[in-house]
Amino acid sequence: MIRIKDKNSLCKKLGYNNLKPCLEKLKFLEENGVEGFIRSNFKYDFVLPSELFLKKVIELCGDDEDMNVLEKTREKLNRKSGRLFVNTDFKRGLQPLFVLAFMEGLRNISINRKNFENKEEELEYVKKYVKNHFKKNNGKLDLWGKIQNYIYKSDWFDKYLVIDKDGNVINQMDEFNPSKAKIFINGKEISIKGDK
Repeated sequence: MIRIKDKNSLCKKLGYNNLKPCLEKLKFLEENGVEGFIRSNFKYDFVLPSELFLKKVIELCGDDEDMNVLEKTREKLNRKSGRLFVNTDFKRGLQPLFVLAFMEGLRNISINRKNFENKEEELEYVKKYVKNHFKKNNGKLDLWGKIQNYIYKSDWFDKYLVIDKDGNVINQMDEFNPSKAKIFINGKEISIKGDK
């Protein structure tokens, strides 16, 4: 646990001539802890960026546990999103390609993984999300048709997980490459975003 005896001298050791920004950061750190501090976005104060400030404070006044919390929180915040694909009975008919491209975001959903402690917690969230998504959409996606199942993949899972409408993992696949409608304007892919 970080123990700061003399805040003013600590700020001077960290290179601050104007102590106010340093003292504000230290107060926030004491009130919110290491994880709360790293999740906040302090403006750059022309001395130290927030993460470097925190690392130096931990080195001077903290312990190994504080450094572990810093590393663990940094890893959480840098995680890539998981991808949830809504698998439907869609067969292309006369739909224009640009309409399909704009609607692609409805069946490709990004799952923010920054708050999960482990893959079990992540999987429980995804299962609940699937059940709610199916119910909210009455088992059907506009344009894409009747929902068959969901396919989920993130860095914690080696395989693609096939999840039924009730949130049960019913299969795993080594590969999954669904067709995707894309439209580009001036070399930039344009799409709408699905649920988050």
